[in-house]
Amino acid sequence: MFSISDYARDTRTRFIGDPSTAVLRVSTDSRAIKKGDLYVALKGPNFDGHDFVQEAFNRGASACMVSQGVDQHRLRDSTAYLITDDTLEGLSMLSRWWRGKFSAHIKFVGVTGSNGKTTVKEMIASILRVQVGPDKVLATQGNFNNEIGVPRTLLGLNSGHAYAVVEMGMNQLGELKRLTNMVRPDVAVITNIGTAHIGELGSQNAIAEAKSEVVAGLPDGGALIVEADGKYASYLMEQYQRGPIITFGEAANAFLHGSLYRSVGSAVLQIKYDGRVIDVNWHVRGNHNVLNALAAASVGFALGIPDSSIKAGLESFGGVKGRLETIWLNSGDILINDTYNANFDSVCHALEYLTTESGKKIVVLGDMGELGEFGAAMHDRVGAFAKTLGVDVLLGLGELSKKAVISFGAGGIHHESRDALLVQLKSELDGGSCVLVKGSRFMKMEYFCDALVLD
Repeated sequence: MFSISDYARDTRTRFIGDPSTAVLRVSTDSRAIKKGDLYVALKGPNFDGHDFVQEAFNRGASACMVSQGVDQHRLRDSTAYLITDDTLEGLSMLSRWWRGKFSAHIKFVGVTGSNGKTTVKEMIASILRVQVGPDKVLATQGNFNNEIGVPRTLLGLNSGHAYAVVEMGMNQLGELKRLTNMVRPDVAVITNIGTAHIGELGSQNAIAEAKSEVVAGLPDGGALIVEADGKYASYLMEQYQRGPIITFGEAANAFLHGSLYRSVGSAVLQIKYDGRVIDVNWHVRGNHNVLNALAAASVGFALGIPDSSIKAGLESFGGVKGRLETIWLNSGDILINDTYNANFDSVCHALEYLTTESGKKIVVLGDMGELGEFGAAMHDRVGAFAKTLGVDVLLGLGELSKKAVISFGAGGIHHESRDALLVQLKSELDGGSCVLVKGSRFMKMEYFCDALVLD
């Protein structure tokens, strides 16, 4: 992959050890180290990766990036230390350095937004894989979109890639600016501005400001893509004056706009832009995914991808596991697994989708996280919204979900334990019910999906 001496010379990073040391891969997990890896000893509130430097060398690491406790006696031939004041910043610098080696022949796409980031990222990747083949597209794995995940993605670049699609998240001002300056995208997408992380940022206006930081990484002439009818569309566009802006949406004022036409047993998403029309045979669940598809198609347009590849890429997109994933249970009931994550907007989208299904409608709701002082009010609103949509049963788990159960009223029941909730959930099934399971990652709501599928 690279030599320690090349990296140290280019970035003026201090190193101790054999200057010929070569690094094949980068890892932040000492347990996953393989021969030739560089181990980055990160620090967190409950761990210190420096405690595992010896383990990393024992497992075959060729080098360790550290900020303390250098023990030269651990070194042997073809091994080294990289020494930095802060290993998280060192990881960031390493990823920026490595990404810079591919500017000439790889196009980079950055994806951010309050909702839909992962889905849009996967839709874009699907389009690009149709165009150039699966091995030539690097995309963020899962939702590794933070200050550790983004460098990990960039360090996976190689000379065989033609495109990189990188998801970028944030939960505080300044974070997205740091990430976008690592990625330096040729095209940046802001899917929408919602209420995710409102607990940390304090207001939707602050969220919009934080998301607008993505433009800092765009080069002159880079393209910015925003939702035409989004509440903050004008504000976001005002923040970028150095290149084209492409708007997407279902309204005619969007530069790229689309409409979903349904008939018995089929649906077609018609996409129009620049005098061209693409008819996509549509099979993705959830009306909100229409906007996600339009955002992805906008990236294809910005990159000059042929209409045929945009069409084929969207038609081959199979969804994201845990995002409105529909599973037919042995009991005859339908499970909608939407446990990937949760915030207020995504819960409302999922509830709206649930109402399109027939039969008894059951919601299993875990707490939504990162809402701060807004947590109680937003859970209260979710419960009331579910009731207005005609949901029959709402089963809550977690302290905040008590608020949703109370506002839902009759048919709402809160449980203190997973086991008790699961018992009741199974008793509610009648062979024709539809169950939506939703909650933030820390609630581990997939427990209920796994139990129903295995039953």
